[in-house]
Amino acid sequence: MTRKIFTIVIILAGLILGAYFFMRSNDTVLAINDRGKALYNQYCASCHGVDGKGGGYVVPALKKAPPDLTRIPFENGKFPSLRIHQYIAGEVTIAAHGEKDMPVWGMIFRRKYDNTKKELDIFAITRYIESIQQK
Repeated sequence: MTRKIFTIVIILAGLILGAYFFMRSNDTVLAINDRGKALYNQYCASCHGVDGKGGGYVVPALKKAPPDLTRIPFENGKFPSLRIHQYIAGEVTIAAHGEKDMPVWGMIFRRKYDNTKKELDIFAITRYIESIQQK
C-alpha cells in the first residue's frame, strides 16, 4: 500500500511541476510578445502603422509607401524570421530604413554596447511581426 501511495505522490508532483513550467514558459512567450509590441509601436508604427498594414502617420511625407507587414510571404511554409531579423538589424539594406550609419530609428538596433539586449529586442519585434500575420 505504501508503494502505491508513493507512486501516486510522485506522479502528482510531476504533474504539478510540469504545469508550473508550462505556465512559466507561456509567461515568457507573453512577455516577449508584449515587449515586441511595445518596441514595434515605438520604432515601427510611425511608418508601418499600429496595425502593421503600412498606414503610419508619417506616410504622407514618404516617397514610397511602407509595405504591409501583416502579409509577409512565407518561405517554405515558414515565417522568414531570419530575414526579418536581418532587416531590423540593418544587415540587409532597405533604402527606406536609411543608411547603416544613420538609420531612421537611430542607433537602437545597431548598438554595440549591449549586444544581448539588442538581439533580444530584435527577436521580440520579429516575433511580434510574426504574430500579426494574416492568411
